[in-house]
Amino acid sequence: MLQPVNAPIRVLIVHGDDAYRRKVCAWLASANGITVVGKTEDARQAPILAQEFKPDAVLLDAHTIQGSAGQAVAQLRAAAPGMGIIVLHGEGQEEVVLAALRAGALGHLAKDSVGGSDIAAALRLVSRGKAVLSPGVAGHILDELIQERRRRG
Repeated sequence: MLQPVNAPIRVLIVHGDDAYRRKVCAWLASANGITVVGKTEDARQAPILAQEFKPDAVLLDAHTIQGSAGQAVAQLRAAAPGMGIIVLHGEGQEEVVLAALRAGALGHLAKDSVGGSDIAAALRLVSRGKAVLSPGVAGHILDELIQERRRRG
């Protein structure tokens, strides 16, 4: 379900690094109108938590995904349809991000170049069905999509 502009946003955080998860939780605790309703280090637990807590948005670390990013996103979307998904990624994970976007993620953020206000703003956007792309990877993803279109003729 898409969130109205001023409605509180319920967030699920999926990240394998406990210190980073705590940092994001602290950032979001100070963000107006955002509540962390669940967190896990294991992407396999994320669909269970999404079904239980019905978050408006999920922050999903690409390193946490074991197996296919597309499958992980599809499972999350099946567990809580309408929820916005942002994939956090590090350098060299463009293909993972592209697979997640194809499967229905609404955005990606470069983990090493965002802070709390960036994450909060992105979560607000995806909770309303809007897309978010980090500038550092957006060019690569657009190039890949253009090449795919050319291969199809």
